[in-house]
Amino acid sequence: MQMSRVLPGPPEVVWTLITDWEHQGDWMLEASDFVVTSEAREGVGVEAEATVRIAGIRTRDPIRVIAWEPPRLLGIQHLGWVKGVGEVKLTALPGGRTEVQWAEEIRAPLGLLGAIGLRLLKPLMVRIFRRDLRVLEGLVRARSASSR
Repeated sequence: MQMSRVLPGPPEVVWTLITDWEHQGDWMLEASDFVVTSEAREGVGVEAEATVRIAGIRTRDPIRVIAWEPPRLLGIQHLGWVKGVGEVKLTALPGGRTEVQWAEEIRAPLGLLGAIGLRLLKPLMVRIFRRDLRVLEGLVRARSASSR
């Protein structure tokens, strides 16, 4: 799954919001109870976990940061029963705006059954992730306005 959105603030503001681990639930509304489980809070190797609920399925999702290039690239690896990688790329645009490109490549457990379930859930997941980007847009707008 891939999506993008232009946000009304600079990459540094977006970066601060997407790497504020314990507050990711402020914009990723399907997730809660974020906890950093590694000693490091920044950089490749940071580990964290959150409770994720989609379509009535609740799971604990541990992740590891696999790419860290502030304020341009954040990559994570999903380590729980759902496996895969996620990547957020930030591109500065004129007027102090940022294009966010968010991609998730996930694999469900249970072989063929899991693959069928994931395929059926894909439209819902796309709607959820687009909603997350709209919520993030509001947070970026508020943070950018307050820093002027």
